[in-house]
Amino acid sequence: MRKVIKNFYKGIIAFVLMGALAGGWYACYDSTPSQVRLLTDKEQHIDFKLPASASIETDQGRMVAGLYRPIKMVTGAAETAYQMDVKWLGFIPLKSVEIQVVGEREVSAAGFPIGIFLKTKGVMVVGVGSFNDINGAGFAPAKNHLEEGDYIVSYNGVEITGKKQFMSLLSENQGTEVVLGIERDGVYLEERVTPAKNQNGEYKMGIWIRDNAQGVGTLTFVDEQGNFGALGHGITDADTGELMELGRGSLYGTKIVAVRKGTDGVPGELTGMIEYDDANVIGEITQNTPYGIFGHLDLEKLAASGIDLEMQEIGLKQDIHLGAATMISSINEEMKEYDIEITAIHMGSDGGNKGLELLVTDEELLNLTGGIVQGMSGSPILQDGKVVGAVTHVLVNAPEKGYGIFIEEMLQG
Repeated sequence: MRKVIKNFYKGIIAFVLMGALAGGWYACYDSTPSQVRLLTDKEQHIDFKLPASASIETDQGRMVAGLYRPIKMVTGAAETAYQMDVKWLGFIPLKSVEIQVVGEREVSAAGFPIGIFLKTKGVMVVGVGSFNDINGAGFAPAKNHLEEGDYIVSYNGVEITGKKQFMSLLSENQGTEVVLGIERDGVYLEERVTPAKNQNGEYKMGIWIRDNAQGVGTLTFVDEQGNFGALGHGITDADTGELMELGRGSLYGTKIVAVRKGTDGVPGELTGMIEYDDANVIGEITQNTPYGIFGHLDLEKLAASGIDLEMQEIGLKQDIHLGAATMISSINEEMKEYDIEITAIHMGSDGGNKGLELLVTDEELLNLTGGIVQGMSGSPILQDGKVVGAVTHVLVNAPEKGYGIFIEEMLQG
């Protein structure tokens, strides 16, 4: 009996140890980035503070070092890439890290509000349902043919350019089969759908569609060529939650006319006045990505509006530290730096837009907005004179807290 009990306790101890080892391994894995960027022609340090070792193959040979203290890396003038193999506790394989050596880049931290208009490719299906015909019978013509998130790009071979055009083509239908060209998850398909007449005598497919998104955000950066990045996250459809596929898009000049203060459980919001006319266009949106929206600004219009571009160094994620920082935002028709704290840095947040955790400490901003509100996404984050990131999200139950994206993630977007 004693032997049974002894073996039982040994089993429990072994189980606990295995769990602790697995938990420790995963924690280190989650804290280790898959990619690290270094600047050319510089001596730099990588400091992961991990109980692990790394071997790096460089042009100068193989280097082995412990990650519990900073690793010194000296880069040359050429842009290149290395692989760093990381082992937990020095012998258990953890992760392969790509080290990219890139040229220095400067950007101007913007922080001013922008009006956004994004036109989808074709029309986006945001819902599939049924309707009643003139006899009260239910019909769902598009069921098993179309799905939420599909893009209808053609109708019987005619390119679809917008919702109004699609509805016009459908209204001319007399109950005949239609060949729809659709894009689903990047794959082109053709589906045959036969519209039915509803109780008003109109031919319908039983779908809800959208062809644009619009709103207010904050410009994060501009470079000397006029290339810009904004928001720090992509524009998604309100109904499907899917990243909207860009057909074309424009940036408009805007000014903030009202602020709804954020409170616990109720997100605040900046309201902007936007005139959607050609004279007010200040840039073109060319990409809508998980890292933000990107495109090109009209630098002459920017200069004419009194906005000066002052170039600053960017700070890579290994340059960022906990503590004091600032964010630039425009609340009362002026761009201003507000005090914040960086409370957590998630080095392993590869490709995500929550790599930084933030706390607003500026009393003026807290009095104006309660913290971070909708419309402030994209506000640039500065630390030690460098642009290090952008605000992306707010904690709904604690509006003084939020998240940010590393600027290097946006620049690769």
